Amino acid sequence: MSLKTRFQNKKIVVMPGVYDGLTASLAEAAGFEALYLSGAAVAYTRLGRPDIGLTTASEMADTLTLIADRTSLPVIIDADTGFGNALNAQRTMRLYERAGASALQIEDQTFPKRCGHLSEKSLISTGEMVGKIAAMADA
Repeated sequence: MSLKTRFQNKKIVVMPGVYDGLTASLAEAAGFEALYLSGAAVAYTRLGRPDIGLTTASEMADTLTLIADRTSLPVIIDADTGFGNALNAQRTMRLYERAGASALQIEDQTFPKRCGHLSEKSLISTGEMVGKIAAMADA
């Protein structure tokens, strides 16, 4: 059953966070049906840094490419804010799709975003977020 079908059928999908081909293959061997790749995981494991918005779209896509090469499981990937405006978000969508994403998560914070556990976060306008989603859907 595809990830989309599971969601449409309102099935709970447990997906462990992974950060490379090894953790993805271990999750698949353990019987999970889907995976999640977060910006925090990439910041911690590739950069050795905290999740403070340092990871780039290309670093995320490179990591996803390695994961998708190792497993056939669907992967949901963190797209942060789309890494900029609507055009950046559209580019992120295309980049992630080519890298093997099954779905992505996007936030409505201003760019650069602040990690969820940090204070002083601010949101973009509803109109700007609608524009990002429309641009990504168009991609």
